[in-house]
Amino acid sequence: MEEIRDSFRGVHCVIHCAALVSYSFPPDHDALHRINVTGTRNVVSLCVEMGVARLVFCSTSEVTLTPYLGGMFSLVLNQTERRAQPPNLEDTGRGRLLSEYAASKLRSEKIVLEANGTPLAGGGGHLYTAALRPTLLYGEQDPRVVTGIVRLSDKLDGLLPRFAGSGGRQQLTYVGNAAWAHLRAKDELLHSRPGGGIAGLPIFVTDDTPVDDLLVFTQKVTMRADSPPRCRLSRWFIPAVLSYLVAYLLELAGVPMPAPPTAIVSYLGSIILYNRLRASIHLDYVPFYKSDESYTRAKKYYTREKL
Repeated sequence: MEEIRDSFRGVHCVIHCAALVSYSFPPDHDALHRINVTGTRNVVSLCVEMGVARLVFCSTSEVTLTPYLGGMFSLVLNQTERRAQPPNLEDTGRGRLLSEYAASKLRSEKIVLEANGTPLAGGGGHLYTAALRPTLLYGEQDPRVVTGIVRLSDKLDGLLPRFAGSGGRQQLTYVGNAAWAHLRAKDELLHSRPGGGIAGLPIFVTDDTPVDDLLVFTQKVTMRADSPPRCRLSRWFIPAVLSYLVAYLLELAGVPMPAPPTAIVSYLGSIILYNRLRASIHLDYVPFYKSDESYTRAKKYYTREKL
């Protein structure tokens, strides 16, 4: 904490995006808890101690993903924050769909939102907080989502096997629009009535990127005009149940993977579509980048020779 204490001095608002974004299997529970959970608790403590009255936390919509009817996949259809409730933090079984990373972000989010209304040191008012939940992000500096799929495709001579059945639909958000939403949240907390309309609330962040299968999206955003497609989807697909069984056996064997195998199959087979009504009303949020511009900017990044 001492290393960053001066960064909080004389500050009116903190936007907390720092985190260990790791989906690795097996997960590093200690590192995820130390950096994401304890680190967030330290940020809250420093805000209170140093008199910073506003805190915007970057969470993720992944904290709400749960298996539909106890099955392999998630079904989120135009759901708001009130409908898409996170799972029980104590549920270590099938209560969560994704990795320990999502669990660490949920614990961090809980710390931030419960801190809303905490009196600041020295009687300088109260701390007001909000947690933004962007969907899966794409765009410049993406080190693992689309980039990871591209690297896998490169190893397979440009062919992407469809290993989650015929695929689902996943809502993605351009990173520039997610950043804009955080600035809107900062302004709302700073300049509206004390605490604003968002104090103590989670808020979904989406944009107008067409909702598509993640593998199909990757194929589109990596197309090059003067070269063969960087990623080509196979015409055949492996049945989802078979893929999930193989993934489950890989996890039982403890095979190291960049993400939990069952989570990969589950996510790719899920239908995920959130409603951003709360962001629109309370943040006056409209995506800064239109879908065409988001695609163009992202495509320039993903079609580079080296990722």
